[in-house]
Amino acid sequence: MSSEKRVYKLNISGGNTGKGKGLSKLVQIDENKFRFDGMKIGDLIKGGLIGFPNYEFEITGGSDASGFPIRKDVHGPVKKKILVSKRGIGYKPTRKGQKRRKTVRGNEITHDITLINLKVIKYGEVELFKTKE
Repeated sequence: MSSEKRVYKLNISGGNTGKGKGLSKLVQIDENKFRFDGMKIGDLIKGGLIGFPNYEFEITGGSDASGFPIRKDVHGPVKKKILVSKRGIGYKPTRKGQKRRKTVRGNEITHDITLINLKVIKYGEVELFKTKE
């Protein structure tokens, strides 16, 4: 493993309900502060561990340094070529019935992942999303 210091980019979404509906925030966090290795899509994270006390977040996705997206239906910490036919993560067909083989990442977070998407499940006291007035 290299001696470089790794930084995770956390894309935090307000979700569909609550104070942060439709809002998002990009936060950078050092891997020494919190390690995401071994976690999967759908796992819950306590906000106090990443600097947001009394918040609770859910991992909803992410991508690696090359831009390959994480898919929930591909298991393990692998990079894999899968045949996709419907609109979803990593593929947007232009015609009905069109299929394509695409490279995606598995649902487990490894040292290759740089961007992690999070959704707020429980809000804390501190305001996370600044609203313009």
